[in-house]
Amino acid sequence: MQRFNVEQLLSSAMRRRQFLIGAGAVTGFAIANQFPRKVNAQPKFSTYPFSLGVASGDPLPKSVILWTRLAPEPLIEGGGMPKQNVPVQWQVATDEKMQQVVRSGTVMAIPEFAHSVHVEVMGLEPNRWYWYQFRVGKEESQIGRTRTAPVPGDFLSELNFAFVTCQKWEDGFYSAYRNLAQEDLDLVFHLGDYIYEYGINPGGVRNASLPEQFQQETTTLEHLCFLRG
Repeated sequence: MQRFNVEQLLSSAMRRRQFLIGAGAVTGFAIANQFPRKVNAQPKFSTYPFSLGVASGDPLPKSVILWTRLAPEPLIEGGGMPKQNVPVQWQVATDEKMQQVVRSGTVMAIPEFAHSVHVEVMGLEPNRWYWYQFRVGKEESQIGRTRTAPVPGDFLSELNFAFVTCQKWEDGFYSAYRNLAQEDLDLVFHLGDYIYEYGINPGGVRNASLPEQFQQETTTLEHLCFLRG
């Protein structure tokens, strides 16, 4: 069976991670100072705020990035959120019931980023499964599962992976994602495209009727954040 060099696999991911962290830190600092907001310590939502679920990616041996977005009503402007900063708690555990918590913290969801959050969790063990969850007020997100990468230089006897590409929402139902979640995979490569600047046409195989703002071409950062989070 073919063996995989983990160091080669991680090299490009580490360069991309360094760029994203640097860019995110600079952008976050500028936004925070340019747009001071009142913090909503006890938010109240019209409906479940984690309607878009949770996700993880960019795994390294000792860290991983977690994502979610607060959007109780994702099809309306602002996702149904007030224009306020909202603190979001997060936890990482070694068990799926979230009893053995090993990392936790709080991150601020701000309206300038469509109340999406990106958390870089550090100090994890390499090549193992973790479970994670977000919480805001009394609302808890779904529990997600993620995996850290092996240590660079290690060799693996096997590597089970899948790749996905071209997710144009109105043109398919993408039931393959359900099957992927049931597979015993080590990682999934997302090859794109996922961000389309042009509007979503009504109809399609879903026969969808969408608000007007989804049918418009994206020309501003605010509109992009609204559509993509």
